[in-house]
Amino acid sequence: MSPPPILFDTSIYIPHLRGQAYAALIKRAARTGRVRLSAVVPAELYAGTRSAADTADLDAARRAYRSLGFLVTPDDEDWARAGQALRRYSRAYGDIVPRQHMNDVLVLLCGRRAGAEVVTENVKPFARWARILRRMGLTVRVRGLERRAHPN
Repeated sequence: MSPPPILFDTSIYIPHLRGQAYAALIKRAARTGRVRLSAVVPAELYAGTRSAADTADLDAARRAYRSLGFLVTPDDEDWARAGQALRRYSRAYGDIVPRQHMNDVLVLLCGRRAGAEVVTENVKPFARWARILRRMGLTVRVRGLERRAHPN
């Protein structure tokens, strides 16, 4: 049985793009064809771009993922499930601000759609949302990384 695809969260790409960590990990996943990209991640990365060159690089990366069939976009069912997960969480644990959590839930749902393991530095919130999704009957795999264990 081959290992599952890997979908990296924004928390992995930011230090990678800054040259701080994860270069070998991302390169290995790309070389083996296991890497997937949630369409939510470029949206978050575009929000933080600081130059036209950064934007052009991100445009090229997004086109490459799309051309390989590795870009995973949430569909209407994912959006509905994300809203249901937010509601479920609020009822169980108290009110939250949905916009502060929606992207994380959508990234997890993209991981599920791709049959991928979602890899993140933000393991506690992602694990919490994965538990909520499991209670909804949706299986999502999450793996947390620590930057000091994966330098460039």
